[in-house]
Amino acid sequence: MEKYIRITAGIIGSILLIISLVGMNNELVESDSVDAMLPPCTVDDGMPWPGDEEVTCYWGMSVEIVEIPAEAIAADVVVDISWVKDGVWIGIAEADQIENCELKNDYYECAKNSVTLIEGGDTSNGEIQWTPEPGEYRFVAGGEDSQSLQQFSVDWGYEATLKSGVTTPLLLIGIGLLSYSIFRGTLF
Repeated sequence: MEKYIRITAGIIGSILLIISLVGMNNELVESDSVDAMLPPCTVDDGMPWPGDEEVTCYWGMSVEIVEIPAEAIAADVVVDISWVKDGVWIGIAEADQIENCELKNDYYECAKNSVTLIEGGDTSNGEIQWTPEPGEYRFVAGGEDSQSLQQFSVDWGYEATLKSGVTTPLLLIGIGLLSYSIFRGTLF
């Protein structure tokens, strides 16, 4: 019976060692480029005097939800977002902020400052580096007030590795189980 326990400990120890070493040394990396859209402002003609127009500008929010699963708590995740267009910005908001917006064809139109951003915004200067927590998020685009629809390209990518707080205990347990498996039979 002792022999089977040592073999099982050796197998489990080997698996834990492999998982911890792969988790420490490998990164999950992905990137892409997408088109973002800044909604046009609306102009209401002034009444009763011409030239007394009221301009209302908006932020655009993505229809797609970015879901960060609860398991991501065990990983160090960094999301890099960048764009090259003057007068526009990207932000990140919790998905439930959609209640402040109205669905258009392929985006949500939000009144300016009606959405609370958790990252990015008008001070982001063409790039955001975001370390997300588990939850659901949407991207928001805003910028200079313009009466025309502005479209621009956004590059994004992320890197994820297991946290050392996860890999180190796995490594130590794996070494302990392998040591038990190898040395238990020779020392006793």
